[in-house]
Amino acid sequence: MSSDNQNGKATEVPLCVDLDGTFIRSDLLIEGVLRLLRHKPLSAWRLPLWLARGKATLKGELARALDPPEHAPPVNTEIEAWLKEEKAAGRQILLVTASHEEALGPVRDLFPFDEIIASNDTLNLKGEKKALYLVERFGENGFDYAGDSSSDTAIWDHARKAVPVFHSKQRLAWAERTYDVDRTFCTNSTSWPDWVKALRIHQWAKNLLIALPFLAGHHFHTGWELAGLFAAFLAMSLCASGTYLWNDLLDLEYDRAHPRKRKRLAASGKTSLQRIILASCTLVGAGLLGGFALDPTFGLLLLAYIATTLSYSLYFKRVAIADIFMLALLYLSRVVGGIIISEAVVSFWLFAFTFLLFLSLAAAKRYTELRMTVDRGDEGIQGRGYSREDFPTVSGLGLSAGVASCIVLGLYSNSEQVTSLYVRPQWFWGICVIALYWITRIWFLTHRGLMHDDPVVFALKDRGTWILGLLGLSFVLFALPKPA
Repeated sequence: MSSDNQNGKATEVPLCVDLDGTFIRSDLLIEGVLRLLRHKPLSAWRLPLWLARGKATLKGELARALDPPEHAPPVNTEIEAWLKEEKAAGRQILLVTASHEEALGPVRDLFPFDEIIASNDTLNLKGEKKALYLVERFGENGFDYAGDSSSDTAIWDHARKAVPVFHSKQRLAWAERTYDVDRTFCTNSTSWPDWVKALRIHQWAKNLLIALPFLAGHHFHTGWELAGLFAAFLAMSLCASGTYLWNDLLDLEYDRAHPRKRKRLAASGKTSLQRIILASCTLVGAGLLGGFALDPTFGLLLLAYIATTLSYSLYFKRVAIADIFMLALLYLSRVVGGIIISEAVVSFWLFAFTFLLFLSLAAAKRYTELRMTVDRGDEGIQGRGYSREDFPTVSGLGLSAGVASCIVLGLYSNSEQVTSLYVRPQWFWGICVIALYWITRIWFLTHRGLMHDDPVVFALKDRGTWILGLLGLSFVLFALPKPA
């Protein structure tokens, strides 16, 4: 606390606090656009028309187009604690925000502000306009102001004290050199582990499916194909991580109600939404650039993969059963990518086995999420099309698809393709038994409530899966693969 506060003088000066990026760890305008895309994607064409009529109009139309969110954005706890101290000392605390007055929703209840001043349909309280309003209201140097953006510098020019709230310590140092600063707040709470989790690096394991056509066709001895495999894996992984971030942005309001997902970057506000959007676009752009450079057809596949992922995030995620099939198709696209890169000739068996297996795992994922939600006392998964009555349907679909995948593998084991690819094809039956045991075990644990809400994460960490995988590999070696 400043020395002025200690002697009681600063309590006579009102403290004006910005909302977006200062009091809350988010931006209501960006959240409004994301919520419109999430709930009313067909209305997205209206956004440029609203913006053409001014930013104040854009904010107002967004606020009226959607119901207020159920959960408020996360609060910057350090600033909240400071505001409580100032208010306890008798200071007048005002929330002065460029967000539209109709968009505040549950934000109004986050703190007992003495007054809330917000934008309306005709006035966008940002930068110079906010500075002019505060000077007219309190006079030159008649207020202190806490803000986080470059537009707030226009307000600090007229404030008694500046309270900068920045992600960067360099920017904080600049503010201290430029303005009469009361105190500073550094809101950058992200670390490399946070970004690794956000990018779902562990999910890159799914992209190893690109190698399946190489292995199934016994092309693994060709060096240039292995190099192409690695490049394709990296390109698809970058695109996948970019779409994971975009999915987090669209699911932001639902993730805040989830016991684990609320810790994600977008939902928790550990970094700005602008940074997440920039990271997403950069990753997708780099992945597409690499994909088209590798093979134009593979680049087109990546475009189709991204389009399918976005359609899933915007719509199909909310459609029961259809979302499970979409997830299975996304897995299958990785196999198609491997075929394009390797130019391998693969049979229908590979497509059927892959699709059915991952249809089963996608169903296990939804079953686990539904069970966790119901155990918390909710009737269904927020943002999904499922309720507690859907347990038998999801379970039946997943288990039957898993068993069907093993049947396909068994039929493949007795086909001409296996005879032509292996010296002792009878050993291939061992893989069928292991696959059936593994998928049965997955659903056994799922029904017991012991499954992670992402079966891929579970498989990567599960010792039993690794043991079964090594045992399956031994059967492949016993079958003695023939070179292509």
